[in-house]
Amino acid sequence: MTLKERNVFFKIGVCVAVLALAAVAASSAVIFRVDPPAYPAVVEGAVQRPSGLIPNLLRPSAYGVFTSIIISALYALAAIIYIYLFFEKTQSPEILYFGFFVLSFSFEACRVMIPFANVNELSSIYIGIAGRMLVFGRYLGVFSLFAAGVYATGFNAQEQRYPIIMLVSVSVMFAVEAPIDGFSWNTALNVTNGYSKLFKPIEMSVAAITLTSFLISALTRGSVMYLSISAGVLLALMGRSFLLNADTWVAPILGALFLGTGTWLVSAKLHSVYLWL
Repeated sequence: MTLKERNVFFKIGVCVAVLALAAVAASSAVIFRVDPPAYPAVVEGAVQRPSGLIPNLLRPSAYGVFTSIIISALYALAAIIYIYLFFEKTQSPEILYFGFFVLSFSFEACRVMIPFANVNELSSIYIGIAGRMLVFGRYLGVFSLFAAGVYATGFNAQEQRYPIIMLVSVSVMFAVEAPIDGFSWNTALNVTNGYSKLFKPIEMSVAAITLTSFLISALTRGSVMYLSISAGVLLALMGRSFLLNADTWVAPILGALFLGTGTWLVSAKLHSVYLWL
């Protein structure tokens, strides 16, 4: 894939991220205009809380949840623009798939559909559709990071369209086949789906394989840069976990810090590796 063709994907990603952020902004104007306030009731009516240390220690905050959604959309837009400008003239097969990982955060905007549908008394069908889009985005992010790790080990397929088609197809399959319950969600505004228990082990397995791939690259390529990239990937995964399951004020703050630092590490070190190739 040529640089020009790859950059087209980044430009499309910028457009998708802009639409996601606009959707969150437009939905916010509707949700928070209702008097008396209806939004906190949606979180308070959740059937359960997401798993994790922070939810077990702190009480849920409805506005902390909304903040995590806004941060996810802002991160997707800012990071994809940063990657596009930073790598506009630098070839790197890994950065394309890391770009897809970044773009997957724009699908977190789908969580806004739950309060939006409740405020406007829309059918649960809309929540179900948004839930499937959210599942698609999350699997796309996980599998894209896995693909970046595979390329880091030295896999050098010049034709990248087919791996991209495969990533999208598998993610669509999971999204279409996942049983979605449009009437129940947790305090992080994640719609209940039948694949939630399957997603966690897949996510952890892919994360372990991806980190291992970058560590192997540090040995096989003789470049310590890949050790820093591995650290960046780990931070990005930790930040992702915080944002995707945030129902307190602490989680989105930690998520933003870890994601921002991890993205900078991955991008800066990959740029250094490929700058002189």
